[in-house]
Amino acid sequence: MTGSSAEKDSLAVMRNRQWRHGAALYFFYVVLFFAAALAGAEENGTLAGLVTDVSGAPVAGAEVSVYRTDNTRRPADYIGPTDRDGRFRVILPPGQYWTVARLREGKEKFGPLLPGDKHSGAPMEIELLPGEEVEEEFVVADLEETSRLVVKYDTSFVRAEGILMTSDGKPLADAYAFANRHEGMKRIPDYVSAWTDSSGRYALFLPPGTYYFGMSLEFPPGPEQKHYMQVSIDSDRKNINIIRDK
Repeated sequence: MTGSSAEKDSLAVMRNRQWRHGAALYFFYVVLFFAAALAGAEENGTLAGLVTDVSGAPVAGAEVSVYRTDNTRRPADYIGPTDRDGRFRVILPPGQYWTVARLREGKEKFGPLLPGDKHSGAPMEIELLPGEEVEEEFVVADLEETSRLVVKYDTSFVRAEGILMTSDGKPLADAYAFANRHEGMKRIPDYVSAWTDSSGRYALFLPPGTYYFGMSLEFPPGPEQKHYMQVSIDSDRKNINIIRDK
């Protein structure tokens, strides 16, 4: 009986040691897991801020798209939707990013902007450090608002107008004219008109000078877009018609 009792005591002690060892090992891994998770969280940064319209009002339902490269004509790597106060917040790994804000009227989330959609313009480049929070503000506008803002900011601009046409001479609707100071195509043109209606008529407001004119059916213009003519302007001009290639 004594031997059997001693064996039972020894077995109980061994099991107790095994249980304590197992519990200690479990606790160690739990602590290690949370430490790794905390370290990972500390490495991330935050892009936050506000999206407004041209009047300064917050824009709800917009999206701040974040890209790892300057190619913003594709689905975003990260997206931060705005709340009812126009505010957004995106958690990101440290690195260099290009960001734009968009407000789309339709259900399409990707592809070129359509009439009524709004865009913040040229991508904003940011550098995000570990644990850093960067605050940015984006202003979104459609083409019509953008063209009106140009006139508002500088009343010395002259007016250049004409008709956008198809290759067979018919007015082109749902397109816009643009003008650049230099011959090389830019991702975001220097000056843009509003979207054309069924008449195809456009108007550009420009400082006097020489420009390269073009047209596009999407905004921003695609990489295949080109300039159609070179125009020198020192006063208001009419009948600067732009004919689209086939």
